Amino acid sequence: MEVNTEPKKGNNRKIVGGVIVGLTLALAIFITSLFIEKIPNGYVGVVYSPNGGVQNETLDQGWHLVGLFDKVTRYPIRMQTVNYKNIQVATSDGKNITMDFAYNYSIQPDKVVSVFNKFGPVDVSVIEDSYLKTRFWDAGRKAIAKYSVIDTYGEKSSEAAVKIQEIFSEDVSDLGFIVDNLTLGVPKPDKSTQAAINKRVEAAQELERKQIELKIAQAEAEKKKIEAQGIAEYNEIIKKSISPEVIQNKWIEKWDGKMPKATGTNSLIQIPTDDKK
Repeated sequence: MEVNTEPKKGNNRKIVGGVIVGLTLALAIFITSLFIEKIPNGYVGVVYSPNGGVQNETLDQGWHLVGLFDKVTRYPIRMQTVNYKNIQVATSDGKNITMDFAYNYSIQPDKVVSVFNKFGPVDVSVIEDSYLKTRFWDAGRKAIAKYSVIDTYGEKSSEAAVKIQEIFSEDVSDLGFIVDNLTLGVPKPDKSTQAAINKRVEAAQELERKQIELKIAQAEAEKKKIEAQGIAEYNEIIKKSISPEVIQNKWIEKWDGKMPKATGTNSLIQIPTDDKK
């Protein structure tokens, strides 16, 4: 008995054809991907070709066709945030403190080729953690050295941050780095420095307390002086306003109508006498 194998052969051909189409499509996508480069939003790309070197024309946001062996390095042109932990610097009074810092930066679009020529085809994070970190530490060292350890805790910390940003920005601006919004974390001194800080803070608080007490005492003394002056002026007015006639009038107002027993010249008032008798 013969078995008809034609349907099976037809199915096998379809399967093989589908596999071939799939492989062909996958290979086409893979090959195409070798020639396409996507630049994310906020970045530009610098193209390096083994044959022609660095291309002066950069790639902006979007999809681009590139050579098979071209190398594209992306650089941020919108603000990026960098955080540095535990950077040690010395203050003007010789105290070593450890601080955390944060700043924003971007790269000028027309300077990205210069950045590539200096650092080569490396990711920008490598530049952040090497070149930029070194330049930042140098700026922080120069700026903080002008402030005491107490200053870094108080209102001058903002001033110190501005100074660091000025030095840092000027140092890296030639390469096209734009620095903005630099902030300082709370200083973390060693134990001996912390003990010295605590003593100075306590002394400052004690001085402030004494100054407040002195101002209160001065205010109280001034108040008493004004009150005493007012009483003296009042007494002087009363003294000037009293006369024999006023005294006699007050006595008459208080008199109950009874004649005093003593009517001599030493009595409080003189009782009129009848000269006709």
